[in-house]
Amino acid sequence: METGMSENWYVRSCKFTSLHFSRFIRDINAFSKKTEGSVSQEYRDAIIFTGFVIEPFETVLFSYAGSLIALIIFLTLDAVLFQITTFNPTVLTFVALMTLLVPFGILLYLSEYVKIHAKYMKIRSIGDIPEVLSYVVMSMRLVSNMEKAIHFAALNSSRPLANDLRKMLWNLQVRMYSSMDDALLDFAEMWGKNSEHFKRSLHLIKSSTSEPDEAQRVITLNRALDIVLDGTKEMMEQYAARLKTPTYVLYSIFILIPLALVALLPAITVVGIRFDALTLVILYNVILPLATFVYAEYILMQRPATFLPQTIPETHPQLKDIRKKRKVATTMAVMIGLFVSFSGYIYTYLGNPLNIISTATLEGIMPPTLLIIWGIVIAFSIYMNAAYSPYKKIRDDIHKMESEFADALFILGRRISEGRSAEESFAHTSKTMKGSHIGKVFERISINLITMRTNIRAAIFDEEFGAFKDIYSDRIQTTMIMFTESVHKSHLSAGIAIIKLADHLKELQAVEKNIKHSLYDMTSTMRTTACIFAPLIAGVTIALSEVISRILQNVAEGVSRLPQNIVPGPAQISPENLDQTISPDLFMLSIGIYLILITAILVRFSSTIENGGDRTQFMYDLGQSLPISIIVFTVTAIVSRIFFRGLI
Repeated sequence: METGMSENWYVRSCKFTSLHFSRFIRDINAFSKKTEGSVSQEYRDAIIFTGFVIEPFETVLFSYAGSLIALIIFLTLDAVLFQITTFNPTVLTFVALMTLLVPFGILLYLSEYVKIHAKYMKIRSIGDIPEVLSYVVMSMRLVSNMEKAIHFAALNSSRPLANDLRKMLWNLQVRMYSSMDDALLDFAEMWGKNSEHFKRSLHLIKSSTSEPDEAQRVITLNRALDIVLDGTKEMMEQYAARLKTPTYVLYSIFILIPLALVALLPAITVVGIRFDALTLVILYNVILPLATFVYAEYILMQRPATFLPQTIPETHPQLKDIRKKRKVATTMAVMIGLFVSFSGYIYTYLGNPLNIISTATLEGIMPPTLLIIWGIVIAFSIYMNAAYSPYKKIRDDIHKMESEFADALFILGRRISEGRSAEESFAHTSKTMKGSHIGKVFERISINLITMRTNIRAAIFDEEFGAFKDIYSDRIQTTMIMFTESVHKSHLSAGIAIIKLADHLKELQAVEKNIKHSLYDMTSTMRTTACIFAPLIAGVTIALSEVISRILQNVAEGVSRLPQNIVPGPAQISPENLDQTISPDLFMLSIGIYLILITAILVRFSSTIENGGDRTQFMYDLGQSLPISIIVFTVTAIVSRIFFRGLI
C-alpha cells in the first residue's frame, strides 16, 4: 500500500481530534468498542489497504467534530451577516440551505473518506499496471528470475503499485510467505479482484520460468505483456464510453442551462421575486461552481491514472532561479492586474472620452467591471505562464525524447549485435539521430566514454557528469539500466536484448497513443466549451439581460405615470416589482467571475482526463485558456450590446 500514509492530512486530523476531543466522550472505551462493532468489513479493509494508522472510532470522532465545527462557523457567519444587512426571502432560503447542507455534506465526506481514498488508490494503481509490469517483463527477458524481476520493478518505479510490490517483498523477507511463488500468488489474487488481466499476466510470467525452450519463454512473456496492454486499452475505451453521458450532463445541466438562465434573471422581478446582488453571488459564484466542481471530480475519480508524466524537481538546470522568477511574476501580475482592474474607473474619472465606459444600462461600450474581470485573468495568466512554462518545456522535451528513444535503441542494438564497442555504437546512433533530443544525449554518453575513460553505467547515470542525470523519465531511465545490465553479455545477445527493449517501448507508446485517441472526443469537447461555447453563450445572455432590464425600466417608468391600481392581475406589475435591483456592473462582474471558475473547472476536467491529474499541465493549460475564454466573452458581450441597443 502507499508509503507515508501516516502523514496524510486525514490521519493527522483524526489523531488531533482523538487527542483533544475524546475528553468530551463520557466513556471513550465504550465508544471505541461500539464503533468497532458498527463499522463494516469493507471499511476495515479500506483502512488496511490505504495503510492509514488509525482506529475506526477516531474516524467517527473526526467526522462528528468536523461537521460540528462547520456548523458553528456557518451559524457565526449568519449571525454577523444578519447584524450588518437584511435579507429577502430568497436569500434567506439559500443561507438556510447552505448552513444545513454544507455541514451535513462534510459529515458524509469525512465519515466515508477512507473508502473513497481506498477506491481512488485502487483506480490509480490499476493505471500503473502497464508501466510496472513492463519492467517485470523487461527484466525477465534478460534473466529468467522472478524474484530479481520483482525487485527490479519495485526499485525502479515510483508508481503507487510499486509500493505494493515493495510491501510484498518485505513480507517475503520477514517470512510471511514461504516462497516467492506463494507471495506472487497472493498478490495476484488480491489484485485479481480489481484487474483480471493483471492477474492473468502475473500467472503467465510465473509460468515462463518453467519453459525449457528460450523461444517459448519469450513468447509467453510477450503474451503476458500483450494481455496487460490490451486490457489497459479496453479499460480506457470502456471508461471513454462511460464518460459520454456524465460529460453531457456536466455540459448541459451545470454549464449550458445556468448560462442560458442569466438572460431571464431580470424578468423574474415581474412576478415579485427580488433577485438582489447577494443572491446572484451566492448562486453563481458559490453554489453553481461548487456543484459543478464536485460533479466533475466525481467523474474524474473513475479514471485510471495511466502513463502519468514524471515529476520535475526544482534542481533541474532549466529551473534555475525558478522561485525568484515566481516572486517577480507574482509582483508583476498583481501590479498589472490592479492597474487593469481600476482602469475603467480611472477612465470614467477622467471624463470618459468617447463614452467607452458604460455608466447606465446599455450605454457606452463596456461596463467598468469587465476590466476587473480582465485584471483578474491577466494577473493569473502572467503568473501561470511564468511559473509553469519552464516545466511545460521540460515535459515536452521528455515526451519527444521518449518518442525518439525506441528508434535510437533499435539502432544501438543493431550496432552492438554487429560486435561494435559501446563508444562507437553510441556515436553512430547519435550521428544517425542527429537533430533529435535523444541524439544529443547519446552523443554525450559517447564523449563520456571516450574522454573520461569511465564505464557505461557512470557515463549514463553519474550524478556529476552522467548524460541521463537530468532526464526525468522512468521509462528511459529504467530501460537504460536494463541496457547496462545486458551489455556485459556477448555482443550478439546484448544486441538482441536491446532490440527487444525497443520493441517493448514501441508497444507501450502505441497503447498510450490509442488511449489518448479514445479520450480525445471528451477532452476536445470540454476544451472547446471552456474556450468558445461557454463564453459565447455568456456574452450573448449578459447582453440580453441588459436588454430585458432596460425594457423593464421603460415599462416601470410608464406604469409609474398611470393611476394607482389601474393594472390589476396576478403578475402584480408595479414600478417596485419591475425595478432591477442588480446593476449591470455587478451583473457583469458576477457572471464574469462565474465564467472564470467554470473555465478553470472544465480545463481541469479535460486536462485530468487526458493527462491523469498532472497539476503542472493543468496550470499551464489554464494560463493559456483563460485569456481566450475572456476574449471571446468580451467580444461577444460588446458586439451583442451594440446590436441589441440598436433594436430598442
